[in-house]
Amino acid sequence: MSPHRPRRSVEQLRGSYEETLDALRRRFEQLEAALAAFGPDLDEQELSAAWNSEDPLQRNRADAVLSCFEKTYMLLMDVITLATKLARRTGAIQADDSSSAIQMLRDAGVLSEPATQALAVQREVRNASQHIYVELTMRALRDAVIQQLQTTPRIVTGIVTWVDSLDNLREAERTA
Repeated sequence: MSPHRPRRSVEQLRGSYEETLDALRRRFEQLEAALAAFGPDLDEQELSAAWNSEDPLQRNRADAVLSCFEKTYMLLMDVITLATKLARRTGAIQADDSSSAIQMLRDAGVLSEPATQALAVQREVRNASQHIYVELTMRALRDAVIQQLQTTPRIVTGIVTWVDSLDNLREAERTA
């Protein structure tokens, strides 16, 4: 059982949200740098060769892609969770505890269906890499990474715009 944590204020949640956004930005840059080692289109054969190499330095190149992919996914999920906590705390959304953070943002119109599908694919590959590592294929990793590169900036922009609008609403309510 986890120890009780005191409820964080909206300001504390906002601070965590901002820190997590910055960590996500930095990790996304690392993902792009890791991918550069495999060409502009993330060459699957080169990635697979590095992954299966006997040379640990080559395996490290492929592992850097996996590591950055996983951490980017987890930080994006943290941003999504913090955004929904902020929205619930400010009264912008009401949801029961059975709704996932992704579903809450989908219901609020912040995430599109293609974005939620992209996150589902990324979750599957991330979970496979954590729980059935030896069955992870480089094709699945490559496809998920490319999808992550294409969707993460749009997802983050939508969330940031929405959370900023929540702040604007709170400020308007205070001055009204």
